[in-house]
Amino acid sequence: MIKIYCKPCQFSVIELNTNKFYQILINRIKNYSFVLLGFSIPISISFTYIILFLLLALFVLDRDYQKIKFLKKEKWLLALLLIFVLYIMGSIDGQFSLNTKEVFKRLSVWLFLPIFFLMDLKKESYSKGIFAFLTSVFFMVIMSVFNQFGLTAHIFEYLPFLFKSSQLLELYPSTHLYNYHNILISFSLIICFYLAKKLAGPKIYLLILFIILLVFSLFSEAGRAGQIVFILFITFYSIDLAIKKKRESIYMIFFLIVTLLISYNHSPNFNYRVNELVLKLQSVEKNNDHRYNFWKSTLNKICEKPAKNLIGHGTGSWRSEMNESFDYFNSIDENHITPHNNYLYILFEIGILGFIVLSYFFYAMYYKLKTKAHEFFSRNLVVSYTALMLFDSYMLIFIISIAYIYLFIISVNYE
Repeated sequence: MIKIYCKPCQFSVIELNTNKFYQILINRIKNYSFVLLGFSIPISISFTYIILFLLLALFVLDRDYQKIKFLKKEKWLLALLLIFVLYIMGSIDGQFSLNTKEVFKRLSVWLFLPIFFLMDLKKESYSKGIFAFLTSVFFMVIMSVFNQFGLTAHIFEYLPFLFKSSQLLELYPSTHLYNYHNILISFSLIICFYLAKKLAGPKIYLLILFIILLVFSLFSEAGRAGQIVFILFITFYSIDLAIKKKRESIYMIFFLIVTLLISYNHSPNFNYRVNELVLKLQSVEKNNDHRYNFWKSTLNKICEKPAKNLIGHGTGSWRSEMNESFDYFNSIDENHITPHNNYLYILFEIGILGFIVLSYFFYAMYYKLKTKAHEFFSRNLVVSYTALMLFDSYMLIFIISIAYIYLFIISVNYE
């Protein structure tokens, strides 16, 4: 009898050990992949996609959903689900659906927000993720600085499968379009100023050199969005320090003024952007800028049918409606499928309900970070992203959205 029942016991032990090994392996790969994602975001969109699919597969295989009970309490989750529901309703009710599939494809990246929240990761993976992200941004910035001095043209020429061709160096200072490049830098600067409060000794001097390098790249390249984020952050940081009666506020204001003056006098890109903005503000009525015309046309269309504004014109309908209502849109590149303002876009396609839900979504994310020791800096990440959405539909731009989601998840879990 002993021999008969011993064999099943042995098999049970082997099965238990196999399951334990299987679980440990998945957890290790999952943690390594999360850190690697931080490195891939500033470097490669393709590599980022691969890691995201790997993390999704690991999430399914892991089958550890213990945090679901905590997820139910997250107010931002309800808002996110409502946004998707409104977009689905808009795709059914909308008169036009030319870009409906494209909108859903771009929005799908936001499904990784609850997935990352549910993942059971080691605390050290979040700190390593920050280090990986900043390290990758360092290489990205070094590449862009080398580009400015014409030192990497041959790399772009002979390795087009890794980098953009040399003909596109002006639009792609490194691995991403100039606007996205600068936004990633501005996010990195917010992180660096937080780390500056924690570090001491030789490390703080290395961090200061890194900050100077980031600021140089930020203002020497084209792209206003990242510059606006940085200026807003330093302004808010100075005010926060002044309220706390810390003299560092004076240093921050001085740093910002000196940065802007040097950039205006020595950066052709920044000088041109400032002068261009002044001219546009002086002659608003004669402004032929696409973004201004998109905003104006969208507002006119919204005001044209006030009753339609509660639920919007339908998912993916913006470009079709614009083509039908305004002749000059037919001569504009079809790749422009949003009015370059996320709030106007939401208001137009899924109406006032969508706008209210979107506002609550980001408010809930902002409130989520209230109890964190790094509250000011992590909340500024949310403020920066919502400010960016005034100038383009960044909620539909993959690399910026996944960067924000990644850094938000780290902010929630990082101590």
